[in-house]
Amino acid sequence: MVRFAVLLAVAFIAGCGNNLPDLDFRQEMVDFVLDISAYAKSKDSTFLIFPQNNPDLWDEQGYLDAVSGIGQEDIYYGYDGDGVPTSTEITSQWEEELGRFRDAGKPVLTVDYPFDDPNTPSFSSDALARIEDAYSQSRANDFVPCCAVRELSHLTVNPGHEPAPNSSPVTLDSVQDFIYILQHSEELSRSVFLDSLASLGFDLIVMDYEDDGEAYTWTEISTLKQKSGAILLAYMSIGEAEDYRFYWQEDWSSKRNRPDWIEGENPDWKGNYLVRYWEDAWQEIIFGADSSYLDIIISQGFDGVYLDKIDSYEDYLD
Repeated sequence: MVRFAVLLAVAFIAGCGNNLPDLDFRQEMVDFVLDISAYAKSKDSTFLIFPQNNPDLWDEQGYLDAVSGIGQEDIYYGYDGDGVPTSTEITSQWEEELGRFRDAGKPVLTVDYPFDDPNTPSFSSDALARIEDAYSQSRANDFVPCCAVRELSHLTVNPGHEPAPNSSPVTLDSVQDFIYILQHSEELSRSVFLDSLASLGFDLIVMDYEDDGEAYTWTEISTLKQKSGAILLAYMSIGEAEDYRFYWQEDWSSKRNRPDWIEGENPDWKGNYLVRYWEDAWQEIIFGADSSYLDIIISQGFDGVYLDKIDSYEDYLD
């Protein structure tokens, strides 16, 4: 899932040591995104590709053309901790880089974490002030703002920024608001969650492709699109393997049985493992076969994919 910008990189890739290939890890990630985009568009020319974070990649050859937009976490709140303002230096740098996407006609989605509790929003006067500030700064740059809890586990509608119901299907260039949610409380059944999500009126929804380990059906996604009028993006991590996904094999729970392209566990997110994303074995899991991650998402009827852990290449840099 999402994570703070600074990770314990040394511990994260412990064990990979001196056997790393001599590669341009940044370029390998760029090429990975380009290949994902090309493959998806060969299946559906309208399919959307939204990478999350690392707007500095804007000037890499082909990158702006390959993506449909970008999401950016922590730009105003959350980089140094939930509810904590991000430094003006980082904010300014990201605003400038994200402006390259905006000026190229690509929507920029900003995701901030103004709440002290990573699971449940509390609309205290302080939190409301942070929310207002994040929305104001984002919109001043013609970005599309969202404020959420870090665990992305709550149907958060921020006071004063309630979306208006969509009277017709939304187009990408008309997106004014969005929600980012990857899981929900056990009190909500699958059907109630989907109905609740549809009723909120957001223009764009970033969500998981599955619920409690079971992929949504084409009928469920089609119904959600029809009821909400929203653009639906499916979350997909391409820089880490997650031990709760369909591709994870049971014997990988033992470190000695894991493929050598799986590195250490993310110290901030249990069950997430850094991968050598440039290797064929991992890329074939992500795209290129009827049973691949991307092919499943396309077959479900999602409008696009939201690519997380673009920043994994940074964990391989000295």
